[in-house]
Amino acid sequence: MADEMWTVQIGEMPDPANPGVPPVPTTVYEGDEAGARKAYAEYSGKADSEGYRYVMLRQVGEVIELWGTPPAVG
Repeated sequence: MADEMWTVQIGEMPDPANPGVPPVPTTVYEGDEAGARKAYAEYSGKADSEGYRYVMLRQVGEVIELWGTPPAVG
């Protein structure tokens, strides 16, 4: 079994003057859980001052089987 993969993603506003534009997802960390939790704490701590719409800590899972077209994942 492979090691678990963790990511931290932030949502940056492409045009802060237009709140109707969806945030652009940017992955700021990929790696182990400890590093991801550290990155999450760092980025969520400065989210308001930097204007991030969200900060997401995510454990990436494995796809074992798939049939058809899966939904978009951001």
